Amino acid sequence: MIIKSNDTRKIDLNKNQYILFYGVNEGAKADEISSLVLKNKDKTIARYEEKEILENNQNIYDDILSKSLFDNQKIIIINRASDKIFKFISELSEKNISDISFIINASALEKKSKLRSFFEKTKELICVPFYQDTLSSLSILTQNFLKKKKINISQENINLIINRCNGDRGILK
Repeated sequence: MIIKSNDTRKIDLNKNQYILFYGVNEGAKADEISSLVLKNKDKTIARYEEKEILENNQNIYDDILSKSLFDNQKIIIINRASDKIFKFISELSEKNISDISFIINASALEKKSKLRSFFEKTKELICVPFYQDTLSSLSILTQNFLKKKKINISQENINLIINRCNGDRGILK
């Protein structure tokens, strides 16, 4: 199921266990992942790179599937994902794991991507594309930040700052 990037506040990790964030806007993806983590402070968080999972497949399976007496639920964040991890994710989704949520952070995925189409076509999975921010959205973000910090700056300087960030709010921040 596809969700727009501005609707990610509605995602509930207790109901939606598999979430794919993909696209070129690394800053927006990082913001959304951190807000999901903050909403679920009681859960244990584990971060993996795709390369770690591909190299140590069995160890990661054991770590994911092992139950701890102290940890009720886990959030597993997989960074730098690509189509290479498709088999791993599809196998996990078939196992019906109830107390673990997976957030997959991928760069831009093509329309033909196995991982992207798997998330888009399966109703239980969530897929969120992140495109470059527009100049107007970056301008609004900048103006809100400056108002919060009580900094007066000319619109010309704001435009200069926005042009330097190349459409990525991570660079802007």
